[in-house]
Amino acid sequence: MPLSSTFVTLSRCYAQTHRRYHTLAHIAQMLMHGLALGLNDVQVAGIWFHDAVYDPLARDNEEQSSKLAGAMLGAEGWNASDIASVQSIVLDTRKHVPSSPEARLVIDLDLAILAANWPEYLNYAAAIRAEYAAVPDETWMAGRIAFLQGVLARPVIFHTPWGKSLEPLARANLQRDLKSLQETRSHEA
Repeated sequence: MPLSSTFVTLSRCYAQTHRRYHTLAHIAQMLMHGLALGLNDVQVAGIWFHDAVYDPLARDNEEQSSKLAGAMLGAEGWNASDIASVQSIVLDTRKHVPSSPEARLVIDLDLAILAANWPEYLNYAAAIRAEYAAVPDETWMAGRIAFLQGVLARPVIFHTPWGKSLEPLARANLQRDLKSLQETRSHEA
């Protein structure tokens, strides 16, 4: 496939200065793991578009990213069925719950950072906090605690055999992060 304006535009999206975690490095990490696991073209496009529009304070990033995918892939000549599949994957990344078999691996790749070694996990958490720099600490902690509790309350975080192997470490990291935030919050109260 020749280099197109699609990849130039997406690269610029992921290089926006307000991004600290949702960058080209995040996409590259997902692709490196995923290509070894047999990603198809729809899944690769889903990865590229899933965080294309990213404003930490907006609530419609995935919807906007999905629309962008539809417009850009349509201009590239993709068929309507594949475009719809890409858009579905992008929308599924909002809550990280797959609505199709193709979305399962993309979601697992997106959440794989939760199972990183502890120093890498801390770098991820700090980068997410930096993306939300405009949010006051108390509001941030409340939102982050709610996110961590929500993920931990799920019966499963990961949806593929590859992802299932990440589950124990991801849960341990999330639990450790949650405990740390709760302790920080109680000391500040």
